[in-house]
Amino acid sequence: MYSAPQIYYDRQLAKGNTDWPISIVNAEIEACYKDEGHDTAKQMLFANLGQDYDQDTNPDHVAGRPWFGRCVWESDNDVCDDQFVTITWEDDPVAGNGRSDPLQSRGAKTATFHMIAQTEKQCERRGRIYGTKGEIEYDGTTIRVFDFGSDSEKEFHPPRRGGGHGGGDDGLAQQFLKAIISVASHGTSAEQAQIEHLGCTPEEIIRSHALVFAAEEARREKKVLDWKSWWTTRVEMNLSEMKQSGGAKDDAGVS
Repeated sequence: MYSAPQIYYDRQLAKGNTDWPISIVNAEIEACYKDEGHDTAKQMLFANLGQDYDQDTNPDHVAGRPWFGRCVWESDNDVCDDQFVTITWEDDPVAGNGRSDPLQSRGAKTATFHMIAQTEKQCERRGRIYGTKGEIEYDGTTIRVFDFGSDSEKEFHPPRRGGGHGGGDDGLAQQFLKAIISVASHGTSAEQAQIEHLGCTPEEIIRSHALVFAAEEARREKKVLDWKSWWTTRVEMNLSEMKQSGGAKDDAGVS
């Protein structure tokens, strides 16, 4: 079931696909397929899948690249293949953050995130959001919105661009360019362009990345983390030390 030749060749290259996941094995296979044909591209793919290392290989070389052809059962890959993360928030009255001026209150909530390798839907995001006014269900093709007030539902089918992360990679690059054009050509502030075109602020990006590290620490050490104390210890104190040593670039402590 987890045969590398079956996953990368039979199900992908043999059918003419040179995009993901073939491109992560070797980005040159696409050009090889177009210029030199299927057989040469197949040879290149199998040459990459056949690469391996042993106990005498330099550890830096082993750590410096992926090894897609190694047996998933016998390799030393320790990537977590089934993980649940539970996050809870308490009531949090906060002032507007540039998107809305009046004082707001973010209600208490719970979120669960499940990532698993053993699934039919390879690299597909699915989820359900429960709110006070309705719920939203989504997968890689459909967004379903149910309204409690009207007891009705609507379905949306956004276009799928293809490529990495269901088109998310291309979409993010496109929105980033729109933000740059908005600042350069229309006089929009960088902060406002960030919110309008990318939907988040740099601080939110940093916090979302930090949350992943916090979740991994909780998993490895089998403990529950308090976000505020974790953020103070792991992020704010480190940034303060960086500023004192001259490593920070601005007043916000972001280097």
